[in-house]
Amino acid sequence: MEKPIVLALKDKNYQIDDYDPFFFLVRDLLYDGAWEIFAADMHAHHDYLERIHKLKDLESEVGQISGSFFLPISVDEMLEYFEELSLNPSELCHGVPDGFYELAQDKAENEGLDEAVKLLDVVIKTWPEYAKAYELKGSFLTEMGKLEKGIEFLKQAVKMDPTLVEAYAELGQAFYNLEDYEESIKYWEKELEYTLHDKFVYFMIADAYKKMGKVGSALETLKRFAEEDKKNILVRYELMQLYERLDDYDSAKEYENQILNMTPYYPGDIEPWAKVFFKNERYEDVIKVVEEHIHKYPIDDHFKLLLVVPYAKLGNYDKAKKILKEFKNQKDWYFYGQKKLFENNLSKRELSLCGIE
Repeated sequence: MEKPIVLALKDKNYQIDDYDPFFFLVRDLLYDGAWEIFAADMHAHHDYLERIHKLKDLESEVGQISGSFFLPISVDEMLEYFEELSLNPSELCHGVPDGFYELAQDKAENEGLDEAVKLLDVVIKTWPEYAKAYELKGSFLTEMGKLEKGIEFLKQAVKMDPTLVEAYAELGQAFYNLEDYEESIKYWEKELEYTLHDKFVYFMIADAYKKMGKVGSALETLKRFAEEDKKNILVRYELMQLYERLDDYDSAKEYENQILNMTPYYPGDIEPWAKVFFKNERYEDVIKVVEEHIHKYPIDDHFKLLLVVPYAKLGNYDKAKKILKEFKNQKDWYFYGQKKLFENNLSKRELSLCGIE
């Protein structure tokens, strides 16, 4: 350790050394900023109790000092601090490792999965009953392609905490990637017990059923969701398309009519809604709804591309070309993603007049 510096404040002097930042970090990661609880765990370490008193008094003079100021810190550096202080992490028994959980997430994003997993190994060793650490490690392992090992940790997580939704979600995805669709459905259904309105889960379950050739079960799953969410257009669009593939045009028309009597509530519903309205030549309705939405939410200006079809159909090619020019120059990736939409709804002449090749 380097020689301490002396910080003079008013009539007080504070000796600051290399370990003080680590104490701020531990306080915030494990004790949510509460020195008192940290001190309770240090009852066997008189020197550390004095240090905590010093740092608490220092904050009373200068204001709150965030432990995040002293990040990033590697897992090896953290373990070195504990070793040099002769402090076993297991002594921090009143600490809650949620801060380490969040730090592992941050490390996965900025430093890589290996470092994040190493930190979670420390957490699991120190707090073996902390289910969220098993869930996150399992998720990271599956992301690294270690599916079987990841599944082991995820199963352990839900065994310890049956309400851990994230683990059910990851287990469903892991088994889906292994093409074990029955197991993926089992875990996604368990997830739905806790997140009834998670539309992504319903769609994934339906997709797993389709992979198994059980189209009827896929339909029933989507119909369940349609009943749960009366405002959702996308699920009705998917049902319409599924029934069309089965040549059940009466059922498909039923869902098409439902959509024709709805207005998009979710931004993700705007495009499938517009496709149904294009099919029924209700171009003015699309223009009105999309323009109002973009005016209210400018961040969603990519929906402008949907207006190319109704503008062209109503003969307003200048407006259509203006939008196309804007996206070709600035967001060509989205323009090319919508070429099929244009080709499905515009004639060759209309495509030509819009300048779409």
